[in-house]
Amino acid sequence: MKKFLKLTNFEFNRVSKMLFVLMGFVLVVQLIGVVYEVLSYKSRLDGLIKEAQMTQEQALNQIGELSFEMIMYNMFFSGPIFICVGAILFYIFLIWYRDWFGKNTFIYRLLMLPTERLNIFLSKLVTILLATLALVAFQYFALLIEKSLFDLMLQEQFRSDVSLRMLIVSNPMFNLILPKSIDGIVIMYGLGAVTVTTTFTGIIMERSFRIKGIALAVIYVILNLAIVFAPGILNYELMDRGFLYESEVLMVTGVLILILTSISILISRKLLNDRIRV
Repeated sequence: MKKFLKLTNFEFNRVSKMLFVLMGFVLVVQLIGVVYEVLSYKSRLDGLIKEAQMTQEQALNQIGELSFEMIMYNMFFSGPIFICVGAILFYIFLIWYRDWFGKNTFIYRLLMLPTERLNIFLSKLVTILLATLALVAFQYFALLIEKSLFDLMLQEQFRSDVSLRMLIVSNPMFNLILPKSIDGIVIMYGLGAVTVTTTFTGIIMERSFRIKGIALAVIYVILNLAIVFAPGILNYELMDRGFLYESEVLMVTGVLILILTSISILISRKLLNDRIRV
């Protein structure tokens, strides 16, 4: 366990610089989005008052109050989130191939460490999950700052105040990254875990069998994803009324996620021990 924790700490330190850059990028761009939307709203309001000779109340009735919820739907807000998702997806591959194709072929030094090779796999897996959770947690922290700036820049009579909790609950993107129910959280992050472990196994297959491994990896990834989504597709798309309740579909999907994740870990352990030579 101690060696696994050391490996995980090492891997997380390697990704930390990227995480800090992404966090800074998210905060800066979303703050720019808040400032831009508030200034644009004030400009429209002033335009109606000065050019259309309206009173403040008339102008406000025409364009309505500005809500922070509106800002959460613009590209200044959602764009950085998509970029972070893309960065994590890219890092799933980079975390392995950087070690193989780096200047000193660092993977061989890792494989020669006096520890179970599976620990290398698990440390990289935990690092990806921790990095994802760190970005999600930071986004919620950033929301507090952005909402405070919004309230500071715009007077109360011009804004539609909604609690931060309600803003998060009503936003589809936040429901995706942090579902409202425990079942939803387990399934969402379970899907993330099985996707990462399946991709890791595909990468190790490619490293083990080279050209043949690419075909094996593609087939393996597609097969696993098909199995995971099969209960929902069968129940909601191919059956008229649905054979299972939603909770039962989630339970079956959760069991499949657990089984497929375990199989991927076992296959990766076998390949790391028997096929990857130092």
